Parts: sequence; structure tokens; C-alpha cells
Amino acid sequence: MIRESEKGVARRAAHGAISFFKRDGVLAFLLICISFGWSLVAVSRGTQISRYDEWTYIDYARKVAVGHIPIQGEPLAAQSLEDWSCRGMEGGIRDVKPPECGSIYKGAPTTSWPFKGENYNAFHPPAYFFAAGLGGQTISELTGVDFVTGARLVSAGFVALGVAGLFLAIRAWRVNRLAAFSGALLALTTPAVAASSAIVHNDAITLLAGDAAVWAGARIFTRHKLSWGVPAFLAFLVSSFRVVSLGAMLAVAGVVLLACFIPKVFGLLADDKQDLSRIFGATVGAAAVPYLFWNQFQGVRTPPGYIPAIDGLSTIKLKDSALHYVVPTFIDAYGLTDPRTDFYLQPGLKSGATFTWAGILYIFYIVLLIVSAICMWKAVDRRGLILSTAISPFVTALVVQVREIVTTSGYFDVVSGRYAMSAVALHCALAAVLCNGKRSKWLFLFAVAGCVFMAAGVAMAKVPQV
Repeated sequence: MIRESEKGVARRAAHGAISFFKRDGVLAFLLICISFGWSLVAVSRGTQISRYDEWTYIDYARKVAVGHIPIQGEPLAAQSLEDWSCRGMEGGIRDVKPPECGSIYKGAPTTSWPFKGENYNAFHPPAYFFAAGLGGQTISELTGVDFVTGARLVSAGFVALGVAGLFLAIRAWRVNRLAAFSGALLALTTPAVAASSAIVHNDAITLLAGDAAVWAGARIFTRHKLSWGVPAFLAFLVSSFRVVSLGAMLAVAGVVLLACFIPKVFGLLADDKQDLSRIFGATVGAAAVPYLFWNQFQGVRTPPGYIPAIDGLSTIKLKDSALHYVVPTFIDAYGLTDPRTDFYLQPGLKSGATFTWAGILYIFYIVLLIVSAICMWKAVDRRGLILSTAISPFVTALVVQVREIVTTSGYFDVVSGRYAMSAVALHCALAAVLCNGKRSKWLFLFAVAGCVFMAAGVAMAKVPQV
């Protein structure tokens, strides 16, 4: 009888798990469809090349697809320059605009394009570019669209998975479906995230990177699963795609380090200190490996004394007396979506409604940190999420500036909130946890309002004639 009872319990648990995943799976799929729907509109209307250096990423992906990994400073491929000219770009850079369509095939020198037509972004790890290059090439062959459109659809896929993954990651914090769904939808309406889903850029994986941090945090602080392998693997994976996207994951690791000294504050035991220290060390170490390897690999290939053509556009050389100017930049990334500086959408995708929503979100994300700390600090199992979210933009800015100082002896005079995009996942998870329960409907209405604003931004935008 005991064995039968145990089988009955196991059977009911299995049925419950299947039902759980079915219902969550439907909502995750719905989010994928919504995200893809936005991307298809954005790709079709935002045809111009993004000013977020998209020309270099197109070139990187195109070259990787044919087996060549670009070297820092090498000229953009002729087809990449042609894409830049024929698709056009909003405005010029240092008073230089791409020549007219067909110029590269009429003998125009590569240096006629902005930044001397060089690829200065080959220092990025190659994982995203393999996916975008091979995926873009395959989509182009199967559907007849051009390579750039195909590669942009790969970015759309990454962001769609990021939105659905965020819903599931938030659920790991024991949040109801409506709140988790609303939090994930809110992430998609964040302009920088929406922009990354429609261009060739490794920003597209950053929401997935944030998902990894949200899920790892739930494992550690809510479910008290203290094995180091999962966080380390996730950090290694993120670092293999985009180093700056590690901000959220390293923020969680920073809170884990704090928990090593005061575990009781996070509902953990004194005996957990060793496990926590392993999680911290493994996460940071795993994050460093791809970066150090790729930095060394590309460093050997880069011509001696190479200075990128983009040098000095948004960076300043560090002098002995300039360090005190770097420190204030560590708070630049808070707000995540400052309508003045922290996102860019091509013409055809932006209007007054877009910037109005960006301003609302800018205030919301900052106020969220304060309200959550006041309202939820007593919930011991939520403190890890509160602190991780609070320090994530700071950690990202620290990573960005330290890397720039070490590699170029310079620093960014302003650290864009776009670099802290992985923190969007933490902020949206925090909003979902805060609104869990009867307040879920308000978060849902707020996220829907964001969809309306973003849609109105596109509807009222003027599509430029190239």
C-alpha cells in the first residue's frame, strides 16, 4: 500500500509538472509571437543602417559566414559598404556620410565612408556573428531576402527567445503567470531592447544574458540551490557572445559575495559560506575565460600600433589627473532608457510617442528600485533580487570603463544605459515580484501601455526615402 501511495504521489506530481509546463509554454510562445511581430514591422520599416555601428557587425557576420574572422582595422567588404550606401543612414559622422549607392563599384575608395570604411569591432567574441552570419545566409537563400534582412531576423529570434525566457526566469521566483508575463512584455517595450531585435548587433543576446542572471538568482536566493556549475556555465556562455552583457550576471555574483559574509541576511545558513564562495569564484572565472582568450587571439592578429578610426568619438584619453572624472560615470547607466542618449531607433520607427514612453520608463526603473527596497526588504528571499538589480547598472559601467582603460588607456565620458541592457531583465523581474498577486493587473496594464506607445511611435514616424 505504501508503494502504491508513493506511486500515486509521483503520478500526480508528474501530471502537475506537465500541466505547469503546458500553460507556461503557451504564454512563452505568445510572447515569442509578439516579439517577432514587432521585429517584422521594425525590420520592414527601419531599413536604414543603425548608427550603433551596424555596418561593422554586418561585415563581421558576412565574413564569418564564409570562414573569415576579421582583424581589427581591416577594410569593410565591398558588399558591406554597398549595403551601407544603398540602405542609407540617418545623418553623418564627423561630417562624413556614406557615398551614394553603387559608389564602391565605381571606384570610390573605402576611405570615402565614415570611419575610413574600416571594421573596428573585430574585438567582439565571434559566437553571435557565427549565428547571424550563417543564419542570415541561410534565410537569404531560402526566402530570397538580402543578407542584412536575414541577419536581422536572427537578431529578432534571439530577442524573442529572451522575452520568452524572461517570463520563465521570473516564474522561478515563485511569481504568478500574469505578473511574470507582464514583466517580460515590459522588457520588450524598453526601446533599447526593441531596437536590438531589428538590427545586426550582438546587443540582441543581452536580454537572454539578463534572463540567465534572473534565473541564477532565483536558484540561489529563493530555491537555495548552491551548486556552482550552472552559474559558471551561464557566465561562460554570455561572455562568449558579448562581454558587456555580463553586467547582470556579475551583479548577482557580487551579491553572492556579500552573502558569503552575511548569509543570514539572505535566508541562508552559515554552513553555506563555502558553497557561496565557490559560486562567486566560478562565475567570475568562467566569465573571464572567453574574454581573455579572445582578447589575446585578436591582440596577436591586430597590427602593431593600430588606433581605431572611431577613437575619440565617445572616449577620452585617461591622464593622471582624470580618474576623478571616471568615477561619476558609474551611475550613468541608471534609468536604462534615457530618451536623450540611451537608445537609438532608425527613422521609420521613432516619433514623439517613442520618446514619451522612454521618458516614462526612465523614471519608472529608477523609482522601482526605491519602492522595492522599501516595500519588500522584509522578504528575506527577495533581497538578493533587490540588491542585484540595484547594483547591476553600476557593475556594468565598471566593467565598461575598466575594459576601456586597460585596452585603450581611455574612458567613456558617458556610459550609455544601453550597455546595461542586461539589467532590464532584473528590473522587469523586480517589477513582477513587487506586483505579484492582486497588483499583477496594474503591471499588465502598464506593459500594454508600453506596447501602445511603441506602436504609436512607429505609426506616427516618417519613413525616409533612400
